[in-house]
Amino acid sequence: MKTIILAGGFGTRLSEETEIRPKPMVEVGGRPILWHIMKTYGHYGFHEFIIALGYKADYIKKYFLDYVGFSGNITVSIKDGQSIITKREQDEWTIHLEETGLDTMTGGRIKSLGHWVEN
Repeated sequence: MKTIILAGGFGTRLSEETEIRPKPMVEVGGRPILWHIMKTYGHYGFHEFIIALGYKADYIKKYFLDYVGFSGNITVSIKDGQSIITKREQDEWTIHLEETGLDTMTGGRIKSLGHWVEN
């Protein structure tokens, strides 16, 4: 089952933090709020996520692009330029990062993700 997470708002009530990063990426206990949400859903068997992006979408994309490399041990061979991830967290996540527009409101974000919803 797919889980939709809305992560595109401006986070104005956390403006001290959200000038630098989007609200879902504000850290709690050294990890972004979004990670904690996904871990909770994962605990209950939900492993496929559609994340509706808007404000500072590039920040969230970069986090997940770098997630595999930063969540484990890496062996780098300077000689041949290869790197191998030798140990990492084993999250079973599949993550779809969808641009839903900078100024799009909640209903519009959900509507733009309609192609992901089967029923």
